[in-house]
Amino acid sequence: MTLGKRLRAHFLERLAPDAVFQVSPGFLSGIRVSRKDRTVRAGFVQPFRSRPLVPSFDRPNVTDAGAIEEALGQGMEKLRMSSGTAALLIPEPSLRVFVLSVDSFPGSGRERDSFIRWRVGKQMPLIPEDAMIDYAVTPGRGPRKIIVAMARRPVVREYESPFERAGLKPVLVSVPSLTLVNLVGRGGGSNGILINLEDETLTLFAVLDTGWALYRQKSIGPAGPAEAGARSDNIVREAENTIRFLEDKEKTRIERLWVRSSAAGETPELASRLKERIDLPIEPVDYRAPEEWTEAQKALLAPLAGQIA
Repeated sequence: MTLGKRLRAHFLERLAPDAVFQVSPGFLSGIRVSRKDRTVRAGFVQPFRSRPLVPSFDRPNVTDAGAIEEALGQGMEKLRMSSGTAALLIPEPSLRVFVLSVDSFPGSGRERDSFIRWRVGKQMPLIPEDAMIDYAVTPGRGPRKIIVAMARRPVVREYESPFERAGLKPVLVSVPSLTLVNLVGRGGGSNGILINLEDETLTLFAVLDTGWALYRQKSIGPAGPAEAGARSDNIVREAENTIRFLEDKEKTRIERLWVRSSAAGETPELASRLKERIDLPIEPVDYRAPEEWTEAQKALLAPLAGQIA
C-alpha cells in the first residue's frame, strides 16, 4: 500500500474512494474516479470568493463552512455525483509529519503505537490528547525508516463535516505532498526531493532508495508578480540547504528534484532559477490526465491524481 493511501483520518483498511477532493484556502477541487479501472472520469476546480479557512495544526481551521459547502455542491454537480466515498486532501499545515530512523521496530501493534508516540515525543514533547496518528514503515529487518502523520481530531472533523452533510462519506484524509510522492520516481533515479508549493506553503519531501528521508514545511508568503523573485530565491535557498543536509546525513547523493506548484505559471520561472544554482535534473510532477485538461488544471489536480496512482 502506498504512503498516501495509508495516511488517513481513521485506522481501518478501505477500498479506493469514488472521488478525491482537495480543500485549499483559495479553492476546492475534486476528481471522480472510475469504479472499473480507477482512472479519472471528471475533474473540477472551484475558486472561493474569499478564503474560508486558515490552515493550522492546533487551532480551528474553517472560518466559513457555508462557502465550502456551496463550492462542494457546485463541484458535485460537475462530477455528476450525489453520494459515495471520498478521500480528502487538507492543507499541509493542518498536519504534522515526522520522518524517523530506527535501528529496530516492535513486532506487535500496541507496542508499535507506544513506540511511535515515544519517538515523536522526542521532537514534540506535548502530543495533544486528541491527536490522530498513523504511520508507515519500510519493510525488512534491522534499521528502518518510519513516516508518521499526526492531526488533531477536531481539525479533521472540521474538514470532514461539510462532505458528510453533502452526502459523501470521507474514508481517508491526507495532504498534497504525501499523495504527490506517488507520482515521482517512476523512471528510476529515485533519490530525489519533491518540492511542492501550495498557496503560501513550501514542502520539501525527500525520498531515497532506502525510504523516506526528510519532510520539511515552511511558510513562504503569497505567489504573485510582485513577490515572485523573492519567493523563488527563498525556495532555491531551502532546496540547497536541504540537499546539503541530506547528503551529509544520509551519505547519499541526491539525483534529481521534482517540482510542482498549484500555480502552474510559477513553475517555469522556479525551475529556471533552480537550474541556475543546482546542478541536478529538474523534473515536473507528471501524470496521465484527460486530454481536455489544461496545464493549469493538471497542476492543480496533481495531488488528487496522486491519491489514486
